[in-house]
Amino acid sequence: MKNLRLQPHRKPGRCCLPGFLLLIFLVLVLAAGLTRPGLSAQTQSYDSLRLFTEALFEISHKYVHPKTEEEMIYGSLRGMMNSLDPDSSFLTPQEYQDYQNGQKTPVAEAGLDLIIKDNLLTVVSAIDGGPAAKAGMLPGDHIIKIDGYLVRNLTTQEAARRFKGAASNSIKLQVIRNGQVKPLDLAVILEPLGPGTTVTTQYLKDSLAYLRVRYFNDDTPRDLEKALKSLKRHRPPVKGLVLDLRNNARGTMEQAVRTGSVLLGEKEIVSAKGRAAKTAETFQGKGRDLVFKTALPMVVLVDQGTARAAEILAGALRDQSQATLLGAKTLGLCGLTKILPLQDGSALIMTVAQCYTPKGQKIQGKGLDPEITGKAPAEQTEKKLSKPVAIEEDPWVLQAVDILTIGKPPQVAKKEEG
Repeated sequence: MKNLRLQPHRKPGRCCLPGFLLLIFLVLVLAAGLTRPGLSAQTQSYDSLRLFTEALFEISHKYVHPKTEEEMIYGSLRGMMNSLDPDSSFLTPQEYQDYQNGQKTPVAEAGLDLIIKDNLLTVVSAIDGGPAAKAGMLPGDHIIKIDGYLVRNLTTQEAARRFKGAASNSIKLQVIRNGQVKPLDLAVILEPLGPGTTVTTQYLKDSLAYLRVRYFNDDTPRDLEKALKSLKRHRPPVKGLVLDLRNNARGTMEQAVRTGSVLLGEKEIVSAKGRAAKTAETFQGKGRDLVFKTALPMVVLVDQGTARAAEILAGALRDQSQATLLGAKTLGLCGLTKILPLQDGSALIMTVAQCYTPKGQKIQGKGLDPEITGKAPAEQTEKKLSKPVAIEEDPWVLQAVDILTIGKPPQVAKKEEG
């Protein structure tokens, strides 16, 4: 597209630019699949084309700052993909090349997972002990400025790249927090998250154990397997597990299936269904990965920050091993994405299928409802909220311990029997 440039001072009706041929093609293809009832596909396509070319002409001739055709086309594609869902994105040729090459050295990051919510860059989760959490960032915070610049027209993938870089780099943020009158100014210093840190373990009273999956990556299956084998050797034997998947919005479907395999063996973990019925796929674990041959009683903690791989795992454990979900409704962000290269070297990252639990419940856009709602913690000050709560004092962990030792509340047990 380097040779495509808008020529000034031409009327819209007489435009014959090479670039507009590409635009016509793009709009016709898109419009063919977006027709309204009652209108022919051809009429709808021409209406869309006319509106799009009219807007492009006005921008190219009247916007105060000159824009190249490439900038306008890429901006259109970026906005289009951003309107789909948080996991869909547009990559320029350079961004796609960087994506393919990967990072040659371990990258430092802020430890944030983000979505666009109500047109605001919103924190879904801040990884425990990560740079953002240390700086005082909380799930639900809206980021309005990065290094003094207003956040505008960013996809979630673009935003994520802003929070990666060299170790010790400092990023200045201005955030809006619910309940706060004025924006907060925070500084996040980038750090490598480090290997072998995705799963932590702690022993509780009554021969119970607490497992925390902080986030998902390719190391998580191995980290969880190591933790479970350690629990298996413990004396006295562990009789139940509290698995904490709160504030965990990172990870792919593949990582979720491999992690679920450690807990569920060869059972189904998740299924994915696209627009066409023939695209449906079922993903199972491997029997050789199973650590505990007899499943332990388990309570899984979830909240609004539970998404993607964590949602897949929570749904599989509930459906396949009768684990109890406790807490708050999950985010409902779980899809199978695919990279679609374009002719000029750019690419689309697009959600092509949605996730379903083994019993057929749709996760994307719906989320998982916990069987038991987590107790509301005592009112806390903002200063206390920014500090991690000790496991022994966490109200949801205490609630989970009660369920594993005493049993589920009578109303829940009665509902299950019915």
